[in-house]
Amino acid sequence: VANSIPAGPSSLSSPSLVAATRPQMPLLTPRPLLAALVFAGAGPWCDWEGLAGVAGEEDCESKPGGCRCYYDALADNCPQSLGQDSQVMLCGCIYSDNTWLTVLSNFIAAFRGGAADRASLGSRFSVKLEGNGILSMDVGYTSRVQCGAALAQVYPGTSFEVSVEELHQFARNIFSGEVRQKLLDVCVPGRIALQLLCLHASLAVHDGAGAQAYAAQIANLFPLVEGCVQQQTPFSFPGLGEYLRAWKGVQLPAGGALDSGRVAELTWWPEPGLMRGKIPEESEVHYFPCVPLQDKACFPAGADNLFTAARIAATLLRARQAMHHALVENGPSPVAAARPEGAAASIDFVVVTPCKPRAS
Repeated sequence: VANSIPAGPSSLSSPSLVAATRPQMPLLTPRPLLAALVFAGAGPWCDWEGLAGVAGEEDCESKPGGCRCYYDALADNCPQSLGQDSQVMLCGCIYSDNTWLTVLSNFIAAFRGGAADRASLGSRFSVKLEGNGILSMDVGYTSRVQCGAALAQVYPGTSFEVSVEELHQFARNIFSGEVRQKLLDVCVPGRIALQLLCLHASLAVHDGAGAQAYAAQIANLFPLVEGCVQQQTPFSFPGLGEYLRAWKGVQLPAGGALDSGRVAELTWWPEPGLMRGKIPEESEVHYFPCVPLQDKACFPAGADNLFTAARIAATLLRARQAMHHALVENGPSPVAAARPEGAAASIDFVVVTPCKPRAS
């Protein structure tokens, strides 16, 4: 079948051709023919939305990568075209200097509360209007993060342009140490968290154009990590895919300014109970019980000092996990059995006790 269908735009670029073939399409087994179109070189010339209607898959646009990736999972820049290791690498971040753990803690605080809590975020994050539609805020990154429609095309906190194509190129070359480091420096889940904060900062000043620009960029990035962010990171984005789909049909008023009612409609309201630190059963990279950080002065963002970095917490957590596994496999130890009721194990006490930085 594939060999009988000419490849190239001349055969598949005409909407009339797709429409004319619809009555003859076998509705019970549409996938083989669609696969034939894919392997015959349909690629960018194919009317994917029209084919979706033929196949009865009207909701393919809501799938990661849209209809094009739904019917050709291995197409360039489609999330499923990457191997498992590459997908996991896209979720990678460096947490040892506390920067992303501090951002995560502020991210959780920003989206866990109700409307009254949202109203106080401007003062909480020391938001400043910088002029020319740009605002800045302190959300725990190593420097104040600038937001605005003109900056939506770059990763927040950097001057580097957002490029899904470049991320795919990196993910396909993860055996290069330099490439792996670049992906870790980007930290896609962390940038999405910053983009969401910028989106809502734009909404707070009724800047519809800025909010829409950030929503579009998040919609490009989120499919890359949607399959690994829950199991491989401490970040949570409950219901984000549905929220981003709601932005696709948004029509802004002239000038882009939003009234309060429209701002409320376009605000992300994740399930509050899911906006919290993850527990070990939920993620391989959870940092439980240190996230959210209780005393950010104890673990300052960007710290390189071995004794103030999150690697202390990571070391303690590994010890705690080892104790937990030993308990599950071997049962309570005589020491644990003799411990007074309500008393915590020493490792638990070390982890959860708030730290008191010394003057020295």
